Amino acid sequence: MLARDLQSIVLYDQDGKFTGVRRPNSKLPIDIGGTKVVIVDAIGSSGLDLKTDPGVPVVYAGFGALMLTTCISYLSHAQIWAMQDGTAVVVGGKTNRAKAEFPEEMNRLLDRVPEIVESPSKNPEGVGS
Repeated sequence: MLARDLQSIVLYDQDGKFTGVRRPNSKLPIDIGGTKVVIVDAIGSSGLDLKTDPGVPVVYAGFGALMLTTCISYLSHAQIWAMQDGTAVVVGGKTNRAKAEFPEEMNRLLDRVPEIVESPSKNPEGVGS
């Protein structure tokens, strides 16, 4: 059997010889190798099977997050802490990239910080004298 357009079906015998053409619902029998065949109906099928997977959006979201965090991991950041210890200020810090340049960068930053020198305070309005 061969149905090209579902309007007519071409029939062949076991040896591949053409035996006839019939339309579905024609109710006209055709003899193929001693057997009468009647084409009742033809249902089309493409062989394609459409499926959906509910987990696909989760996989795409995970892949997108992976790409985003990979890009973020290339960003450089540094942390600097300062603590006053009496009259001195202790400064420390860390960085995730460019570790060799970080001490130089920190020294340049600290060179820009003005030095504060305390002057002896004058007693306002003679309080405590």
